[in-house]
Amino acid sequence: MYKIALVASPSLASHAEHLRQLFVQLDRSDVSLWCDRSFHQMLEQDLGISPRIAGYLPTDFSPLNMDFVISLGGDGTLLRAARHIFAEGTPVLGLNMGRLGFLNDRSIEEALPLLDRLFEGSYTTEQRMLLYVEVDGKPYGEVLNDVALLKRETGSMITLHTLLEGQHLANYECDGLVISTPSGSTAYSLSAYGPLMMPQTRAMLLTPIAPHSLTMRPLVVPDDNTIEVSVSARNNSFLIVLDGQTKILPCTSRIRITKSPNTLHLVHLGDYSYTETLRRKLLWAAPVRE
Repeated sequence: MYKIALVASPSLASHAEHLRQLFVQLDRSDVSLWCDRSFHQMLEQDLGISPRIAGYLPTDFSPLNMDFVISLGGDGTLLRAARHIFAEGTPVLGLNMGRLGFLNDRSIEEALPLLDRLFEGSYTTEQRMLLYVEVDGKPYGEVLNDVALLKRETGSMITLHTLLEGQHLANYECDGLVISTPSGSTAYSLSAYGPLMMPQTRAMLLTPIAPHSLTMRPLVVPDDNTIEVSVSARNNSFLIVLDGQTKILPCTSRIRITKSPNTLHLVHLGDYSYTETLRRKLLWAAPVRE
């Protein structure tokens, strides 16, 4: 019996036909489906779809104990799904039903004809690096993409006092600092002019946001290094954002970031090329039209 968790975006009403096809393919005697209660209610009440559901997923991040997790949506949905299973090693299949969907294997249209490969065992998995975050010496979370330390006030900069392997690295005077994995190099860091990194690169990336000094460029460091950051700000607080989840911390907080011992296992149903994904979704190295 395959236990499969469905983690879905709340904005899938325009994909009603795709969802019907998906549940037809998942309606197997050897499959039990689990999902959020709200998603199940949306299927029945708004779309008239009544799939066989074995149970509902926990609202907290307690272990799921699933064979597979299927993410239905964009990158934000996949990140939410991933937070459930970082420590479990459960394979995650991302079906893009959002906009960019950079982390997702392929679109729902492309994936539906290939879905049986999941049960035939004819798929591949790719391990993606995670970051482990501590605040004041206590576990704070893990991320697939990035940790962002940001100012709260729009009219002033913050200073991020940064150590690398216990040695002074820099005092970043800027709007914030993004510490990302190779997977996260296509996310917030990229919008702050950070470089792209291949997913299997053994490194972390520090990208300042709007630095006061033009010499403060993004920096790639080995993935076995330890990054420590404390923040000075006019209002004595700052924002910490873990894969899009935002909280406020006081400037007395000490942030420690290392490579996590866990990895995320992304499922690919067919041939997968990261560079092709860059070309298709970011128009990377696209030919110049004359």
